[in-house]
Amino acid sequence: MTENLSSANDMSDYDFNLDDQSGNRMARILQLGTLIGRIVLGLAVFVTLVAALWMALSTGFQDELFKTVGMENTPSHLLLPATCLVLAVIAAAWFWVLHILSKIVDTLISGDPFVPMNIGRLRRMWIIIALTEVFRMVVVNMTGAFFPNSDDSLKIRIGVWFLVFVIATLSEAFRYGAIMRRDQELTI
Repeated sequence: MTENLSSANDMSDYDFNLDDQSGNRMARILQLGTLIGRIVLGLAVFVTLVAALWMALSTGFQDELFKTVGMENTPSHLLLPATCLVLAVIAAAWFWVLHILSKIVDTLISGDPFVPMNIGRLRRMWIIIALTEVFRMVVVNMTGAFFPNSDDSLKIRIGVWFLVFVIATLSEAFRYGAIMRRDQELTI
């Protein structure tokens, strides 16, 4: 007797009955979550862009802000607007990730998540997250030159890279599921 090794230790009985609405309910909750996330990130992009523009045009405000935090010598009048622009880019990237995720959730709600488009969507998601994290690491290391007392060591966030790994793995699982589905449809 052959046994599926991936589930040999799994003693749970799963109910894969699609007639109940619990799966659809969860998908609707995910859809609402992605909508709320996109709204918050859209506002964050807008606010940080406005803040960047305002700080670029108001150097007096920057001087007062630096004095408030105890820095008498202003490092550069472009530092705060550049920081806001960096934050806007990162927020826009995460907005894009949530937009892609909402498309995947839409296919889940329609009952057909193993479509070839979702494979590409998942791949784009992990690539965007990875590039955003590399961008963040580069920017954080570059700002160490402006603040000599800061810890300018390379900070690798393991959680983000684990997320990239999980999404890349899911994209391959979706690819495999789409192949199996296509093969099943071709079987008489």
